Amino acid sequence: MKVLLDEMWPLAAAARLRDKHAIEAHHVQELGLGGAPDSLVAEHARSHGMVVVTENVRDFAGEHELTIVFVLTRQLPVGGAMAASLADLLAHWAERVPEPARRPYWPRR
Repeated sequence: MKVLLDEMWPLAAAARLRDKHAIEAHHVQELGLGGAPDSLVAEHARSHGMVVVTENVRDFAGEHELTIVFVLTRQLPVGGAMAASLADLLAHWAERVPEPARRPYWPRR
């Protein structure tokens, strides 16, 4: 599974997914997509077989043929614990859904 974290998430979450959970993860900033339109982020993810992790429900809800994981920031602790909490939530979701379909998901703790 390849994961693409949208810009509202800490860069450290991608690093933790890679280092602790052995999940191929990238942050939009690492790929030069920081500040890019959501449609471009979606197209990049689609063409590279990536799962997009975002909280932008309105912007990504209309996307098709794309696996999207919606996580709301209010579900996570604020500050430095957010990156670890997000990475751990996504790793747990990836264990339960190792081959996700191209549709939206709403993982829970």
